[in-house]
Amino acid sequence: MISFFIAEVVSTKARAMDLPPTPVRTLSRREAVVLGWLESERRPSVTTAEAATALAWNDKRASEVLSQLAQKGWLQRVARGRYETVLAETGGWSVPNPWAALSLWEQRYYVGFQSAAYELGLTPDRPASVQACVPPGARRPRSWNEIPIGFIYQRAYNEAGCDVRDLHEFPVRLALIEKVLIDGAAIPARVGGIFGLARIFERAFGEVSWAKVIDLSGEAKRDRVSLRRLAALTELLGHNVPQPLARAAIAHPGESPLFLAERRLHGGRGRRLERWQVVVNIDPDVLREEIAR
Repeated sequence: MISFFIAEVVSTKARAMDLPPTPVRTLSRREAVVLGWLESERRPSVTTAEAATALAWNDKRASEVLSQLAQKGWLQRVARGRYETVLAETGGWSVPNPWAALSLWEQRYYVGFQSAAYELGLTPDRPASVQACVPPGARRPRSWNEIPIGFIYQRAYNEAGCDVRDLHEFPVRLALIEKVLIDGAAIPARVGGIFGLARIFERAFGEVSWAKVIDLSGEAKRDRVSLRRLAALTELLGHNVPQPLARAAIAHPGESPLFLAERRLHGGRGRRLERWQVVVNIDPDVLREEIAR
């Protein structure tokens, strides 16, 4: 009875959306009990241990039933012993949840760049895949083949400036505002180019702790690039450059000029901001207009 009802709901939704009807997938009595429990509690995910405890089953039985439900398409396996629920209201199918997968991953990572900026409300632009920053050698689990998570390998991987936050009901390690600015200013292409970086910067400016930005940066070339580019952006967008940033970003004697925007796309011509040794190779008015949209 339960299996017929769920299949009918799925087919009804498909007809209403002018989609091909989803194939009927049968449920055994035990499988129906699991889905009834998941539906009643609106659980976004479930582990073998949780199912065994709730239903008073042993681990072996719980594991077998959850595995069968995953094979039939009612659940999506995201890690060993853990599944994402795919209930009737979604038509029985859903895009695999990257947050569920990341919350269980045992390797070092943090969600950064444009993905973090989007989750923090600093940009309206969301990447198609979640940007997970990882150290060299990190390996993608086999169960992630269909999950939209992209790795950004970092030789100087560092989790300072990150925190564990609940994203879409799952605990995930997320880069905070200061980390997003440092990383994004070093590699603007990862946040939508100079226009994306400017949008993030403008929204973050009133909330950022420049003392934390300086603490997160060091004397490495990558960090120097970030600070100089951020100081130049501050000046171009009409803000007073905060003293901590001004002191840290001032160009060292003999330091090579830095292009504000990617030279390959915007060329190499423009006035130079001598204090930071940054070449403004993009029209500042165009930059300000883009931010105002």
